[in-house]
Amino acid sequence: MPLFQFEAVTYSGKTERGTVEGESLKIVRQQLINKGLVPVLITDIVADHALPNSEKKLFAGNKSISSKDLCVLTKQLALLVRSGISIEESLRIIAEDTNIKSHTHKLLETVLTDIRSGIPLSQALASHPKSFGTFFRGVVAAAEQSGQMGHVLSQVAIFLEKREALKQKALSAMVYPAMLISVSLMVIIFLMTYVVPQIVRVFESTKQKLPIITQIVMAISNFLTHWGLLLLIALLAGSLVFSYLLRKSEFKFWFDGFCLKIPVIGRLLLEFETARFSGTMSLLVEANIPILSALHHAKNTLSNTVLRKIVEDAEVRVSEGSSLAKSLAYQGIFSPILIHLIRSGEASGKLAEMLQYGAENSEQQAENKTKVFTNLLEPILILVMGFLVLGIVMAVMQPILEMNNGIR
Repeated sequence: MPLFQFEAVTYSGKTERGTVEGESLKIVRQQLINKGLVPVLITDIVADHALPNSEKKLFAGNKSISSKDLCVLTKQLALLVRSGISIEESLRIIAEDTNIKSHTHKLLETVLTDIRSGIPLSQALASHPKSFGTFFRGVVAAAEQSGQMGHVLSQVAIFLEKREALKQKALSAMVYPAMLISVSLMVIIFLMTYVVPQIVRVFESTKQKLPIITQIVMAISNFLTHWGLLLLIALLAGSLVFSYLLRKSEFKFWFDGFCLKIPVIGRLLLEFETARFSGTMSLLVEANIPILSALHHAKNTLSNTVLRKIVEDAEVRVSEGSSLAKSLAYQGIFSPILIHLIRSGEASGKLAEMLQYGAENSEQQAENKTKVFTNLLEPILILVMGFLVLGIVMAVMQPILEMNNGIR
């Protein structure tokens, strides 16, 4: 009898892993549910070990599919499946497209080989966790059980597209401020390390008493000229240390909490994370995935560890019999609008629809806050950089003007 490896969540919120025998994936899933476990991931051990070690190493080293490519791939697969074409044939058609990247083609060929050997799509995707995360595999597994693969894949494609669009909006909103800061810093560094030192020599030869602002600028210029390289190395070292500390769970938790408390930016980050969480939950609930399992998958899409901990606590409360709305409202960090929508969804039986409304509301709020933030940031940056450049110019011009007055 085939042996399956599983990862499941208990009703108390604990994660359990192990192996179980069963004739099929469906039977194993039912066995776990009967034992009070909510399946998160089930893998056929025999099928996984059937792949030679050399091939496993070869495919393990492949590049992962980018989020953009995954979105396009899912959309194409959904269209073909909804047209009545089988999963195997659909993947073959996509793999034969000459426009796809070489590593994507190799990955699809591997998935096709697994499917032709009788392995379900969700298990075939499990061999490539870097390209297909637990969320994606969990939704596909639920679609296999419900028999609505085409519809579910279409919803996943829409979700991935929205998530990618939201990410691009956030990035594009910061492009102009980042360019403005970069150009301004380059101009200031050029002035302080090249222009000012040459003028300083003239002032030193005159031996006149210089204004305070000129003395300050000269001191900064002297520091940058002699110690600028060391300062750059220190900044690079500091960034490396910071990146290392971010890998530590305790520091990452503290830093994520600090980010949420920053005025304006904290609320903006919260809206982006709420939109991602609500959209994921809506998709999973619509795919008939149990609430506990949906929370588990949606939690993994959050990049902020503080919010992830709040959802983990909500998992425990839901497993103890509390409602989803009450569990998420306990910490008071999610918006009252989202909590109200979830409560209404639980009462009306339209939880997926209400979660989608919550996601759309958070997306709109995030977009509005981003516009306000960038609209305020741009003139502030221009003023700050303008005053810095003006200060350098005044520091240089003031002694020159005094010299001219002295000559007259």
